[in-house]
Amino acid sequence: MKLRSFNGLSPRSLAARPQRTLLTAVGIVLGVGIVFGVITLSDTMSSTFRELYTRAFGAADLVVTAAGGNGTFGEETARKIREVPGTGRAAPRLSVPSSLILDRRREDGLPEVRGMRIFGVEPSSAALATGFELESGRYPRRGAEITLDAVSAESIGAKVGEEVTIGTPDGPRRAEVVGLLRIPGGSFGGLSFGMAPLRWTQRAFGEPGRISGVAVDAAEGVPPALLRDRLDRELGAGLRVERSETRTERVTSQLQGFRISLLFFAGTALFVGAFLVFNALSMTVLERTRELGMLRALGSTRAMIARSVLMEALILGTVGSLVGLLLGYGMAWGLVYLFGRSFAFEITTLSVSPFALFSALAVGVAVTALAALYPALRAGRVSPVEAMRSRGEVLRERRGGRLTRLVPPAGLLLAAAGGTWTYHLARNLSTSPDGAAFASGIAAVIGAFLGVSMMVPSLVRPLCGLLSSALRLLFGVEGRMAAANAARNRVRTALTASALMVGISLVIAFAALGGSVLGSIRAYLEDSLGSDYVIQPATQTSDAAFSERLPERVREVPGVAKTTAIASTFLRGGDETYVVFGLDAGYPEIFRVNYASGSPEAFSRLLEEDAALVGRQLAASRSLRVGDEVRLPTTRGPREYEVAGVVANDVLGGGSGVYLSREVLARDLGEREGEFLAIETAPGADRALVEQRVRAILRDYPQFTLYSNAEWKAQIERDFDRQYVFFYAIMGVSVAVSAFGVINTLSMSVFERTREIGILRAVGATRLQVGRLVVEEGVIISLIGCLLGVALGSLLGYLFVRGTGAGGFEVSFYYPKLPAAAALLCGLAIGTLAGLLPARTAAHKHPVEALQYE
Repeated sequence: MKLRSFNGLSPRSLAARPQRTLLTAVGIVLGVGIVFGVITLSDTMSSTFRELYTRAFGAADLVVTAAGGNGTFGEETARKIREVPGTGRAAPRLSVPSSLILDRRREDGLPEVRGMRIFGVEPSSAALATGFELESGRYPRRGAEITLDAVSAESIGAKVGEEVTIGTPDGPRRAEVVGLLRIPGGSFGGLSFGMAPLRWTQRAFGEPGRISGVAVDAAEGVPPALLRDRLDRELGAGLRVERSETRTERVTSQLQGFRISLLFFAGTALFVGAFLVFNALSMTVLERTRELGMLRALGSTRAMIARSVLMEALILGTVGSLVGLLLGYGMAWGLVYLFGRSFAFEITTLSVSPFALFSALAVGVAVTALAALYPALRAGRVSPVEAMRSRGEVLRERRGGRLTRLVPPAGLLLAAAGGTWTYHLARNLSTSPDGAAFASGIAAVIGAFLGVSMMVPSLVRPLCGLLSSALRLLFGVEGRMAAANAARNRVRTALTASALMVGISLVIAFAALGGSVLGSIRAYLEDSLGSDYVIQPATQTSDAAFSERLPERVREVPGVAKTTAIASTFLRGGDETYVVFGLDAGYPEIFRVNYASGSPEAFSRLLEEDAALVGRQLAASRSLRVGDEVRLPTTRGPREYEVAGVVANDVLGGGSGVYLSREVLARDLGEREGEFLAIETAPGADRALVEQRVRAILRDYPQFTLYSNAEWKAQIERDFDRQYVFFYAIMGVSVAVSAFGVINTLSMSVFERTREIGILRAVGATRLQVGRLVVEEGVIISLIGCLLGVALGSLLGYLFVRGTGAGGFEVSFYYPKLPAAAALLCGLAIGTLAGLLPARTAAHKHPVEALQYE
């Protein structure tokens, strides 16, 4: 006889076990919350970038820039464009890096500085040149006038009619604020924006008669595509004509890899949450064995039983996901704050899309349902006769089954395949992988996680035996009993430990990657940098530049022996991205150049001829050898430079660097200003006095900061640490979810051993001993997860580090000793804290009641 309705069974079952329901729901809430928060952060970043670049590149139909995307060209190009049939309007602009120098003072007494981008525009076409909208005031017309973005003006207290200080290559200049601009999103990474008259910008920034782009509107009735073809023919190969939205999409597409990385880290939290759901529902099925047997005896079918368990999962998944969305909104703001602090990129608005809402909700419910599928099917297979027997005799682990024996080898194959593919991608992928390759790499890492998780059950008993010896020395027989209890249900222990393993392994892997990159950079600087001081922009978001006057004044300081200034630009030719540097004659006297091929005479050829040095990764990807030619897009058309040498350790260019002389960089790419200055003092010079005099010079250049070598290396380390905090915060959610899994497992262990606990109490065990037994079991489970996480994370970290070498900058592997030790201590802490509540429950069980429990 079938039961007529199961509608209320699933909710009542959840309500009957509030502690387990709450702990399981917390895992879902955290997983969905971090997924929603990361998607929202990603959408916010994309929309902010897209809107800003749409404005920055102008609201026109077409935009004309240098062929490589950066660099300047003669403003006569604008006149030539206006003469092309079909041209409606043409608005030239000059985009230059600058700084906004504030009246507030830093701790060292120098003014506070904000990075800034200034667009020099003609008064008659200012609105077309950039697309930024006026909030108040007017566009600049003549002389030292500036229209400033409203957020920056408010933050520094500047109003229309007042003056602000602008950093230029020759020092600060005062300009009157004549209007305020509305910036999409309210702010853009703490970077300020301004518009100034074109003539004034050209004079102030040393670019007379030069522009960096032209915004073009087609005449009425002329298709933009037709005008683009005409301009391409007229302007030649040195300039690029493209739709404004095309340029915007190309820039924003560069965020794709970062977005996929964020989703991967968020997905691991949900992945760990799936372990928690699986374990919790498996425990529920075990606890309700007699109940399920009674229902089967009364006529319930297997499908009805399975549906009731699945319904519990769907209720948990739906409610947990809805609450997760609320938590995710708060997490999104927290991630935005962390992102701003880590990358010096301030975001003041949040973009919540329907896609983020529905995808996070759907993923949360789907993952929960999938995790519950096996427990539901298992519940449906409960035999009524077996279920009516003693609880401890039902649903024990089945041994010897063919499928069970195949799981560890299958896991080994899956882990090996995932690790092999990860290593292959790391060693052979370019520094800018496409989305498909990036996604396949993430799938390989997840496959490795699944494979190792499938092998963990076979490792539980050996690891418990190993830890048993140590715990027995510390806690006597209690430690041995705790290890035996953890090994009793090795599948459940393995699932709980695997969840913790995933979070810990990611932390260790990225600690290894970050520590290895930082250690290799530190070793490179110690080995190759011969300077005593460096000068660079004062803020991380600034790419301010200086004229030749600053190095000249520094060289005149008594005690300064040598200096070298470096200029740089980015070029894009087809699918290739180049980082091009301009070097002067002093570079090899301060920086040691390591050649993979070529001789030290290669640098002399670079200075005397149209020759270049290239990074090793670029040479490998383009099959370049000494004597070949590297082709770069320039404002004079494609130019070929003979390869004089291949740089072995291209730390500046990340493997894709191209090194030219400063003169060639200025002639062909329009980059004349330096942005980094290294200083070497003379032997026996009073360095304190030299430093004092150089700092006195920098009072005229407050947008730059002087660092000693030690201070500069410390600043690099602080920047690295600050950026990795953001990723550690996301990975920490996975660890937090796994901690709730430990609590759930220990709670179930206490439930299963109720009679055993009663016997222990009856023969004289104290409440403290019983509680300590449960805590020690939690410590064992957590330590298993942490040990496996440290081992797997070390392997992944090694693969990541080896892959970094594909970029041309060889990274030595530095094992993360402190993070590994911290992970093991984290395991002790998680096991101890997670065991407190179940231990309290076990310790307070009355011996007589526990002995009567079935």
